[in-house]
Amino acid sequence: MKKIVNASIGGRNFLLDDDAFQRLSDYLKHFRARLLYIKEGALDQKEVMSDLESRIAELFQREGFVSTPEGEAARVVNLEVVRRITAQLGMPDGSEEPREEDAKQSSGEQKWRYSRTRRLYRDPDDKMIGGVCSGLAAYFDVDITLIRVLAVVALICFGFGFWAYLILWIVAPKAVTPAQKCEMRGWPVTAENMARFQKGGK
Repeated sequence: MKKIVNASIGGRNFLLDDDAFQRLSDYLKHFRARLLYIKEGALDQKEVMSDLESRIAELFQREGFVSTPEGEAARVVNLEVVRRITAQLGMPDGSEEPREEDAKQSSGEQKWRYSRTRRLYRDPDDKMIGGVCSGLAAYFDVDITLIRVLAVVALICFGFGFWAYLILWIVAPKAVTPAQKCEMRGWPVTAENMARFQKGGK
């Protein structure tokens, strides 16, 4: 009978069997080590690791491993689930994690798919006033200059531009974390994409 480990991941508690816990620990250790080799700028490693753990917890919950207020999970996370999730997230530099000898997946196993979630945020990295125009440009994947020109035209010619900008400034949250910056651009929230964002940069 396998040993069961109660682990806190992304601020939520899950039950993992011993093999799954060891596999996840190795993945996080390899991921943290790879972050040290990224030389371009000073990545906020603590923030990236925190976002990574939050993403893992979110994927566990999508699989039905919901943590309860008592700190126990409805189901135990097994090795197969951890392998699938770590394969999706990858490494921060885009390289492959060292492979296990017994990591062969069954031929009938369904491949893991992830959705690209696009959400509207204000972009603090390319803002002139509040980051609304740059957030809209990232959301619609268009040139930011076009959005700014349209905003000025709406302000001068129609008069509602000011109120529209103000409402969006209040309603749209600021993209602060690497995961939010990925969602703003419609990128999958993978480890490689999250690691592109430096602290205070794009």
